[in-house]
Parts: sequence; structure tokens; C-alpha cells
Amino acid sequence: MRPFVFSCDAHIAEPSDLFTRNMPERLKSFAIHNESDGATRITKIGDQVILKMYSNVHGHKTGYDHHDPALASAGKDWLNNTEVDTKRLGARDLGLRLADMDRDGVDAELVFPSLGLMLPRIADREAQRVACEIYNDWAWDYTRPVKDRLIPAAMIPCIDFDDALAECQRTAAKGFAAFCLWEGLNNYNDPRWDPIFAFAGDNDIPIVFHTGVGDINIRALRGPGGAIFNYTRQMNDSIDVITQLVAGGVLDRNPKAHILFAEHGAGWLLGLAERMDEAYQGHAPMVSPKLSRLPSQIVRDQVHSALQNDSGSLLIRKGIGIGALLFATDYPHAEGTFPFSRNVIDKMMADYPDVTTAEFVAVLGGNAAKLFKRAGLETAVEARARQLEAA
Repeated sequence: MRPFVFSCDAHIAEPSDLFTRNMPERLKSFAIHNESDGATRITKIGDQVILKMYSNVHGHKTGYDHHDPALASAGKDWLNNTEVDTKRLGARDLGLRLADMDRDGVDAELVFPSLGLMLPRIADREAQRVACEIYNDWAWDYTRPVKDRLIPAAMIPCIDFDDALAECQRTAAKGFAAFCLWEGLNNYNDPRWDPIFAFAGDNDIPIVFHTGVGDINIRALRGPGGAIFNYTRQMNDSIDVITQLVAGGVLDRNPKAHILFAEHGAGWLLGLAERMDEAYQGHAPMVSPKLSRLPSQIVRDQVHSALQNDSGSLLIRKGIGIGALLFATDYPHAEGTFPFSRNVIDKMMADYPDVTTAEFVAVLGGNAAKLFKRAGLETAVEARARQLEAA
């Protein structure tokens, strides 16, 4: 018996021709699509190359790894040399998706796109707006049959503030429970964000940010150490967004708005909050605007971050509050916890015996159920918690 598990980071896979088929003719040159070149998958916007990566980038977790053909042929995980079948079967099939979730011990997921992760790279205002609409309509219809288990985040165009607010309003009317904005904009201190954050807060819809989703350099370092450096530094993008939203006053002026960061880690959040307090107080004469709360209090009240393998993030709960921490699996990506999420949770609970059952219930699902308000989620979390207490 485990607490209800709500993963705050997972992905669904769009049809490969979603954008090439549905973009209007005048905007076809901005359609996102993939091409293959041998063992390389190339993501393009029109003719522009956006990203290149191994087609089998998840191989070391699926038993088909290019690093060690002998292990691959034996169906083993080259990293852990396990006999566990780690193939992800549900990225494109809802029935198999639910089976994978059940196998992994996951009850519900906040889902982001796959091809649509490149939406911020569309530089044309109209094309980005239309492409977001195309994805959001598809994602809503695709997840509708399993809406109690898959909660899609609406992708919001961010080139123009009016477009952003309009798509928030349109997708909220559909029933979306999350809005995804872009990283790397370097303008989250701009008061023109206020209507968007006010709308989100008034409608109890959190604003979410997913690592790498923005016009940012995900290959910042080339050469030795690049793979580790480039993935690790992505937490810096979330630090920039939080600091701009706090220091610029957007969150302070919109206290009902909540923001969540997926796949950035979480253990750094307390240090960031304390550093902002130090700057706010130590450089008070230069600080503008003045805030109604200390930066650390704004973070405690309104900022959340997801952890997965970084269970040491639990150590900050007393300084930042348990409500800031949520769990994620990043299914079906290689850096995620599938199909070992049950093991990860068991180890987390064993490694931190001072964390109470109520705190684990909150991190693993309760906090997410409060953020992403869907009928029955909080009830399901509470029912599972009562079963745990009675066990």
C-alpha cells in the first residue's frame, strides 16, 4: 500500500504529421516535424534544423542500446545490467499507457508534448499562436477518454501578451488544468504578465514551466563534460524565471497565482529563496519595486518544483514548506524513473524516516491534487491516505 502518486512531469507523443497536416498553407513553413538521417533524428521547423539527437536516445533504458549490442540483444539495461523489461509501450497508445502507469505505481500524470516541446522555437507570432492551438486541441481530445489519469498542460504562445491571455482563456474554457509558458524570455519582470497571472490565479490554474521548453541554448557547452553540464544547468533557467517573477513583483501582485517547475530538480529552491532575501534586504536602497512580502515568503506561498531521483530535496521541506515539493517520473524519457518508480519511492521513504506519512502523501500526490483541480483527485488522495493509516 502506497500513497496516491501523481507525476508532475510526463509526456504524450503527437502524431508525426500533426503540425504539417494542420498548419494553414500560409504557415506551412513553420510546421514542426521530425526527419531521420541514419541513427539521428532531426527536428525541424520548416527547413530550419532545430535539434539533432540519437534516434535511440532512450536505448539504455529500453533494452535496445547502441552502446552495448550484447546487452541489447539480451534485453538488459546496460547501465544497471538488469533483466527488467524497461520498454516504454504507452507513449502513443492510451491503453498501453495506463498499463505502464499501473505497472509503475503511478495514478495520474501531468502531461507535456513531445514534438510540441519545440513550439517556443517558432519565431513568427501568428504561426506560434496557431501551432499552440493545434496542439492544445489535439491534446485535449486525445486525453479526454482518460481525463481522470492524464492531465494535459496547455501550451501558451508567448511572443505576444494578448495572444498568451487569449489562449489561456480559450483553453481554460475547454477545461485545461495547467498553462505552460516558455523559459528563456528574460522578461518575467514585465507588468504586462499581470493579466495572465491574475487570470490563472482567479481560475485556480497553475502556470507550469518544463525544462528546455523555450528559446534557450540546450547545447551551451560543447566538448568534454557537455552532456552533464548542459542537462544540469537547465535548473538555472527556472532560477531566472522565479527570480524575475519575484523581484519584478508579478507574483507579489498576483498572490493567487501558483507556478510549478518540471524536471529542474528542487533542492536548490531554499537556497534561492534565502539568496533573494539577502539581496532584498542588503541592497534595499536600490530595490524596486518594493514587495509586500519577503522573497522567501513569496516562494513559500506560490512556487513549487518537482523532484524525481533527487530525493535529497526533501531536506529543504522545513525551510521552504512541504507544499513546494511534488513528485515526477518524466515518463517515457530516459532520465525518468520508469519502470522503477515504486523502487524510487520505497527508497525515498526508507532513506528519510523522519519524513512523516502525511508529508509523503503530500509530496507524492496531495500537493499536485490541490494544484491541478480535477474532480475526484483530492478525494482519491485522501482515501488512499486513510487506507495507509488503517494498514
